[in-house]
Amino acid sequence: MKELIWNEGMSVGIDAIDDDHKKIIAILAKLTSAEHGETSEQTINAIFTELEHYVILHFAKEEALLEQACYAELMAHKASHQNFIEQLPELKQEWLTKDCLACSEKITTFLHHWIVKHILVEDLDYVQCVNKFFSSANKAKDKNQSQLSLIPQMSHVLSQKLKLSQRIFITTLLPVLGVLFLSFFILLNNYKDYKNVSLVLGLNDVIAQVNDISHSLQAERGLASGLAASRYQNFNEQLSARRLITDRAITKFLTLLSNELAPAVQDNIRLYSTYVESEFTKLAKHRKQLDNKTVNFTETYQAYTHLIEQLLSVSENLIHVDIASGLANDISAISAVLLFKEYMGQIRAIGMTAVTTEKKSLHNHLTLSLLVGKQLNALRVFHYSANSEQKKLCINYCDAQLYQQRLVKHFSYVMNDHTLEQRSKQWFDLMSADIDQLDVLTDELTASLKRKVQLESQRLENNFYIILVFLSLFLVSATLFSLILNYSIINPIRYITKALHKMAEGHRNIRFKESIGSDEIGAMQLAYEKLRRKLLQVDIFQAIVNRQKNEIEYRKSQQAHFETLAFTDALTGAVNRYQFNKVLADEIKRADYEQLPLSIMLLDIDHFKRVNDNFGHGVGDEVLIMFYRACKAVVRASDVVARIGGEEFVIILPKTHEKNAYQFAERLRGKIQQLEVIVDENTIDLTVSIGVSQWRKEAFFSAEEFVAHADKLLYQAKNGGRNRVVV
Repeated sequence: MKELIWNEGMSVGIDAIDDDHKKIIAILAKLTSAEHGETSEQTINAIFTELEHYVILHFAKEEALLEQACYAELMAHKASHQNFIEQLPELKQEWLTKDCLACSEKITTFLHHWIVKHILVEDLDYVQCVNKFFSSANKAKDKNQSQLSLIPQMSHVLSQKLKLSQRIFITTLLPVLGVLFLSFFILLNNYKDYKNVSLVLGLNDVIAQVNDISHSLQAERGLASGLAASRYQNFNEQLSARRLITDRAITKFLTLLSNELAPAVQDNIRLYSTYVESEFTKLAKHRKQLDNKTVNFTETYQAYTHLIEQLLSVSENLIHVDIASGLANDISAISAVLLFKEYMGQIRAIGMTAVTTEKKSLHNHLTLSLLVGKQLNALRVFHYSANSEQKKLCINYCDAQLYQQRLVKHFSYVMNDHTLEQRSKQWFDLMSADIDQLDVLTDELTASLKRKVQLESQRLENNFYIILVFLSLFLVSATLFSLILNYSIINPIRYITKALHKMAEGHRNIRFKESIGSDEIGAMQLAYEKLRRKLLQVDIFQAIVNRQKNEIEYRKSQQAHFETLAFTDALTGAVNRYQFNKVLADEIKRADYEQLPLSIMLLDIDHFKRVNDNFGHGVGDEVLIMFYRACKAVVRASDVVARIGGEEFVIILPKTHEKNAYQFAERLRGKIQQLEVIVDENTIDLTVSIGVSQWRKEAFFSAEEFVAHADKLLYQAKNGGRNRVVV
């Protein structure tokens, strides 16, 4: 078989792997040159051992590399490696046991096909994955890598991930897709903003109603707290009147929640409205307890405060709505004012009790001081969030220093200028005046926010329609242009691709009737035509080469046949005397070198001359053939059966002591004795005499003496009555 040589086209681009492949090919070259019958078993063993050792090292190196690169087909790759490793001992055994040149050629052909498949199919499949891994690793190490190198790298990635038609389509439609994508997000964000602004607009109405209810509840809390603090002696009439106002505000608020709000607003405050309705129910129960004089000041204060806090939480919901930062800040400012007003209401309620004590200073009351601190924090939030218009509206109430001075002044005025019986009412009136002014301010802030939200909603709606019309016109025109451009590029390439596929199937008659163009696609067309003509030339020359190759193969087979005839006996197929002498000399050298035993058996068919005389030489030839086959069937693969005379045969037994050789000879003698040759209803019984000798270099000076000694033992067997073995 012709030797396989390395070709640069087989390179996978990884030096260590390429070096391994070259080494394996070099080892296979040794097997190719080791013609069966001329190379010793020891040499073949050494070549296969070297091949197995180097293949295992190569596979281990390759698998470690693929594990590092996270190769997706690693398990299949390992399975292929393991399968080949398991085949190697079988191939070696087949080479050594089958006495056939075709067998060795079949094995070398298999190994050549395997290495070509291993390199060109399996290994080249993982090259891209490994190169990608090392490319990424090198990028991480080289922080100063030029930015321009990103262009070819990204181009390579796209060429691996997308088909040419897809890349061209993306290229032509990329501006359209970009505009579409951008417009979609603009429209989506615009729509979300519009929805959120609409939600804020609906919630703003809720806030206005909440402000009215909370204002009335704050006043009711102050009166109820004063009533409880005065042991139910004052504020009865004022509390009853305030309750009517509160009930009307609650009824109006519940009607708004049930019927007048948009569905989106109702969904946003569904849990809130349910919870508030239950709190209104609790308020009615608390009023009855207050009227029955079964609650004290603290319980009354906490009940009203909890309800007001739940009402005011709707403004906190507005803060979490995804809207423009300006509107969010405006809502935060309103929420801060509402909290400021609520804390002032709590100060009014607690102050109803505080003014009845002997503590003349506001700061001596811890609860009032804590509430003042909360108010100041609410003012800080207001100044941080409010716009200039809101700050202008709140200029008379949102100055922390002036507010503290006014509050201290109110408290001192009540405590110093009024009797104990007058203090609660006077404190309630002073604080109520400030709270009423704050209520007017919150109404103005809420109305201002509503106007601003309405303008923002109208602006978003107009933007939506303008963008939608522009996008529709652009999309129709750009899509039409992109399709035309894409078709002008893809269609010629598809035509060339179809022609190339036909060429790959063996068709060389696909020709272009006209030129596609003078650009890169036109150059592809010219390259296709040049390739078509070259392949036509190759086909013609290949036919000539094939005829020559067939003739050479025939001559080689004839030569191999003649060489086989030169080494074997023409009648039986056994090794002839010339080849026997050569093999015996090699085995004697090996036995001496490796210090291993070597025995031979000299066999002679008893009374063979009678067979020829009685039945003819044709029957005698059949007997010789049958005898050889019987010997060949029982010997080992390493044993050699040779015919050295008319009916004389020799069996070479490497690595065998004379004792084992004797036992083997007895078995063979028994088998020959069982053979029967039937000729014209006559049965020919065969027996054999055998002389067995073991090589001893101190006793024999040559192979001829070794054979002569076995021959001497053979004649002893014959003289002893035949059909026996002599050692």
